[in-house]
Amino acid sequence: MTPVSMESITQRRLAGERDGTYAMLMQLVATNQTPECLRALENMVVNPIGCWRDVRGFIRHYEEHGDPGDAETAMAIMQGCVRMTNAQLRKDHAACRQSWAAKWVPREPKCRASPLLRWYYDALAADMFPGVPDANRRFRKLVSALSPSSSESMPGLVELVRQAERARTSAESDAANARWQRHLARCKPNETIVVPALSLAHSMGAGHNHCLHAGIGLALHFLQLSPDPSRILTFSSHAEWHDLAGCPDFVSQVRLLLGLARSPTNGLNANVNAAINAVAPPFRDSLLIISDMEHDSSNHDSRNHQSIAMTWNASRNGRPASFHGDNPRIFQNNIMIM
Repeated sequence: MTPVSMESITQRRLAGERDGTYAMLMQLVATNQTPECLRALENMVVNPIGCWRDVRGFIRHYEEHGDPGDAETAMAIMQGCVRMTNAQLRKDHAACRQSWAAKWVPREPKCRASPLLRWYYDALAADMFPGVPDANRRFRKLVSALSPSSSESMPGLVELVRQAERARTSAESDAANARWQRHLARCKPNETIVVPALSLAHSMGAGHNHCLHAGIGLALHFLQLSPDPSRILTFSSHAEWHDLAGCPDFVSQVRLLLGLARSPTNGLNANVNAAINAVAPPFRDSLLIISDMEHDSSNHDSRNHQSIAMTWNASRNGRPASFHGDNPRIFQNNIMIM
């Protein structure tokens, strides 16, 4: 059995492979490393590399694949999950903010088919309200009050771009632009300089993991950190800067990039060297290649390309990259240690 490291667990989760991540955590449990398993799980949900759904997901995975006769390990895992969840709930409650940990606490009706989820919920309530006869009721009210409502939950980058693409009326465009501004306020970029370079190669389009929308959302998000946010760099077989002076809002910028991707003059391949050469030398260390990592053969594994500071795989094809998925918070929580 291949040894499991915290880095390998992180990379698997960043690639969006939940079941594979839980299986790696189970390897730690199987080798008597339950504390390390819990530390890795907490690191995923607090950073966030994954999300608070992973606590519930791992409990279900342990229920299916763990040793039913090992009560000591089960107790340790449940206590660890209760500790990290309630710690976040207390922190969010004290800060008077909505809690994504609360959103993913299993509701009582959903616990009926799972003994471990029932145990988890009851233990959360008892730990939050020790010695209180109606602890479950009080905990239910607390979780409900802290959970983001459906009207306040923000869609992901892919859906934001799709909403902009579907906007036909001025009211729909205004709504899409307002949602984008709320996204930027909620996921505020840090002060790091980033020059996003978006691949518009054909492999990014429909039928190829549909990662073009994720890539567009990421590129426009990180454009706020560019030294010149009035221009955006795209590349396929060649690279080109595009002036955004005529695209003052999110919807118009999305339409521009979608139009470029669908242009008959757009190349089939992704030439990373062209993107690198299009950036002035002082900013090449800040270049963020956003693609499906299906580059020309000489640059297939872009991590080995010395000129690229950062790469982002907007697809789910598992090709090596610094970052995966479409959650910009992954970048903001990890950029300082890359």
